[in-house]
Amino acid sequence: MIVIGLTGGIASGKSTAAEQLRKLGAVIIDADRVGHRSYEPGTPGFEKVVNAFGHDTVGKDGLIDRRVLGGKVFGAPQELERLNAILWPEIRRLIAEEIVQIRERDKDSVIVVEAAVLIEAGWQDLCDEVWVLTTNPEIAIERLQSRNGLTRDAALARINAQMTSKERAAFGHVVVDNSGTEEQLIQKMDRAWRVLQQRLDLRRPKKPVVKKSAVKKPAAKKPAAKKPAAGKPVAKKPAAKKPAAKKPAAKKPAAKKPAAKKPAAKKPAAKKPVAKKPAAKKPAAKKPVARKAAAKKPAAGKPVAKRPAAKKPVAKKPVAKKPVAKKPVAKKPVAKKPVAKKPVAKKPVAKKAAAKKPARR
Repeated sequence: MIVIGLTGGIASGKSTAAEQLRKLGAVIIDADRVGHRSYEPGTPGFEKVVNAFGHDTVGKDGLIDRRVLGGKVFGAPQELERLNAILWPEIRRLIAEEIVQIRERDKDSVIVVEAAVLIEAGWQDLCDEVWVLTTNPEIAIERLQSRNGLTRDAALARINAQMTSKERAAFGHVVVDNSGTEEQLIQKMDRAWRVLQQRLDLRRPKKPVVKKSAVKKPAAKKPAAKKPAAGKPVAKKPAAKKPAAKKPAAKKPAAKKPAAKKPAAKKPAAKKPVAKKPAAKKPAAKKPVARKAAAKKPAAGKPVAKRPAAKKPVAKKPVAKKPVAKKPVAKKPVAKKPVAKKPVAKKPVAKKAAAKKPARR
């Protein structure tokens, strides 16, 4: 942010120059407008002015009548100095407050303080640069006559009451001559604004440009750093091997098929208890136990969710029905029970012994 103090003598074109700078993007602080606030009713400046110059300076609306006040000070250097001693400190304070407020809103703004008495009041220390508008005295007289309706003597008296253009120019960083037309003044202000922007570009970018380039370089390095970071997951490609490990896991169910043959090998073991009828009942109880163990095997295979699905068809095999078919085999020994009739045939043998007794007679 930069603060420019724009000043010049009466009829030098300050208002036209300030308006053009506003159109170009500057923020304008009008010291004349701020001066009106410095002696509004209720302010310390109001009481001081009324006490110093009389209550007749207050109009019917309760405000200080500037025409009445001006008539008392113009042409009276001592009275003018007394008025300035009251108002200038108040105006300076208000201008400084307004600069702070603008800075808070926009740190990069260009502030222009338009003040006819910038140098006389010593406000140039509020500014970074002072721009001075100068004009030929005869041209200034003509402008005052046409604009304010003053006589030549009255216009000349006002001009002589101020600093000369040369005295002001000595304080100026930029001096613009406004002895021409309004259009020429606007063109000169445009050129002065462009030069200002170039100077600001030389001041501001030095540090920020270094910071931006410094920020961009690491930004370019960060993606480079991310590439090796991306390589870390490449090192983790063994994670890709896990699906490879799952493929042999799919082969394990193939290995379980021979495991399904093992229960087939147990079938002949089931035939032994067939001969022992009561023992045959015990293996019948063991068969469901064997099935429970078969159910536990898929529990061991819990990591492989598909294993229990493979065992279900094994459970559906009517293996249990085969021992049921052997139960009629158990009926064959029941048919052998008539062999017990042989001892009935032995009874006639006892009769033969009874027949031998008469032979002894």
